[in-house]
Order: sequence, then structure tokens, then C-alpha cells
Amino acid sequence: MAHLTIAASEATFKALFDTLRDNFQLTHSDSASFGPFSASYAVDAHLEGGTIDLRADNTVQIKELDIKWDQLDLSLGLNIPEVCVGGFCIIPNPFGGCLLRAPRICAFSADPDISFTLPLGGLITSEISVTGTLLTKYATNPARPAGMNDWDAQDANPSLANHWQLFVDPQFLDLDIFDIADIVGDLLENAVDAAIDNLLGFLPGWARAIVRAILGPVIDLIRAILDIADDIQEWISDLLNVSFGLLDFALQMVADYLANQSPLHQIEDPFPMLEAAPNPNPGNPTMLIPVKVPIRDLKVFNNDVEMVLEGNVG
Repeated sequence: MAHLTIAASEATFKALFDTLRDNFQLTHSDSASFGPFSASYAVDAHLEGGTIDLRADNTVQIKELDIKWDQLDLSLGLNIPEVCVGGFCIIPNPFGGCLLRAPRICAFSADPDISFTLPLGGLITSEISVTGTLLTKYATNPARPAGMNDWDAQDANPSLANHWQLFVDPQFLDLDIFDIADIVGDLLENAVDAAIDNLLGFLPGWARAIVRAILGPVIDLIRAILDIADDIQEWISDLLNVSFGLLDFALQMVADYLANQSPLHQIEDPFPMLEAAPNPNPGNPTMLIPVKVPIRDLKVFNNDVEMVLEGNVG
């Protein structure tokens, strides 16, 4: 029989999880080339919401845990086929050749020709569901010098005490695909038009009009270069999730955060039972040292109403 048993209600467990959730932060960036265009992204995200269910089969279920993308900037660089205008003869030479030609001007000679950024933060939502089990791990403070006793470790600033730690070990994680607001399509079209206008700004009006006429509807050209079918939102979702694997990366970060990086709670070992106090008896020592109880074999399980920790002393 265990020497000690500690039980915590589902409401207490939820309070522990809320603190854990609020401390999560995801910051990441990546880039890649996809032939006729290049892409990169930079993200900053946190977690919100989540419903907690302690279940009778010794598992914990977390539903409707939202990833909030505070920043999700998707940058695209495109190569547009070079377009040249002018160069035609204004005054022909009656004896052959040309006396005066219009200047020949070429556009889209750079690499990439145009680049722009879509600020998607706040326009994309994702939701995680987790089913896992609770587990305990013993954490030895890596900064603690060899041979330091438990009392000196507790008195150090910051503390160098060892701890029992309580984690959620995900057994199953599911992340819903991106839900992208319809406005993203308009953002892409506006960004492309602005980038084209800026790129052609050096051309005289007559040349700019000719280039625009050659290109046709700009968004149709960009759709062809990016290989976008009818649904821009679906294309962006595939680019971020399939080509870059952003959702898989986010899922791995959440799983590692829950299982290894941030405990729900930790218990100092040996556990301080009584603080240092004056000796009530005459003579030395004048102060009594703190009373600390070593904990071993700490285990955790849950049912559908509470979480239970059991361990031994000594």
C-alpha cells in the first residue's frame, strides 16, 4: 500500500492545464523554391480554449484546443516571362535600315520579378484534439553541483532542488486542416496588382499599357504560375500544410511541449514539510533545520472524476 495519496478534482486539473496552455508559444519560419515561384513563411502562435475530460479508462481527452496564429506571414516570389516593348522603327532609312527607333524596354527580367507578403494572421484557424495518459518523471536539476545536499539545494537562489514532474503524454493527436477566411483570395489579388504596378512604375505610360495588355488579367497569369485551380484558399492550405508541413510541425511542437517540455505540476524532492525554526530547548543548536521527506515511486492515474498521485516515503 502506498505511503501517501493525493487526489485532485477535474476542476483542479483544468486549472493546471490552463496555466500550461497559456505558457505555450510557437515561433518558426521556413522557405523553399517550387520551380517558377519561391515561398517562405514566418509564424508566431499560441493556444487558447480547450475542454478537459478525465475519463474512466485512465486517459485524458482535450478537445477544441485552438491554435491562434498571431503572425502568419506567407511571402511569395514569382518569375514572370520577360516582356519587351518598343524597338520598332520610327523613321525608316529609304536606302535600307532605320534612322530612328523607339526605345526597347523590357520588364520582368529580375529573379524573382515580383514578391509580396500575405499577412494571414487572424484569418486562419486550426484546432487540436489530444487523447493521452498522465505520467510522472523524475527531474534532476542539471545545474546542481555534485555532492550538494538537499538543504543547500533548497536554499540556493534560484533553487537547485530536484523534482517529481507531472506530464500529459499524448497517445493520439489530431489537428484540423486550416480554415481560411474568404478574404484571403482578395488579399492575394490586391497584393499581386500592387506588386505589378510597383514593378512597372519605371515605364512610360504607353509602355505600361502595352505590357498590361500583353499580360492580360494579372490574377489569371499568377494563377497559372502558381498552379492555382479555382480555390485560392485550398491552394494556400496545401502550400502551408503539405508543401511546408507547417501543421505537422505545430503538432510535433505541441506534443513535445505536453510530454517533455512543460510539466502540469512539479513536486520538490525531498518534499519540505517544516521550515527551519528556533530550537525551543536551551543550548545548541539555536535553530532546527528544515524537515524534508524524500518521495519515491511516485505514480499517477485518473478516473472520470479526479487525478490521483500515489507514492512512498523514504
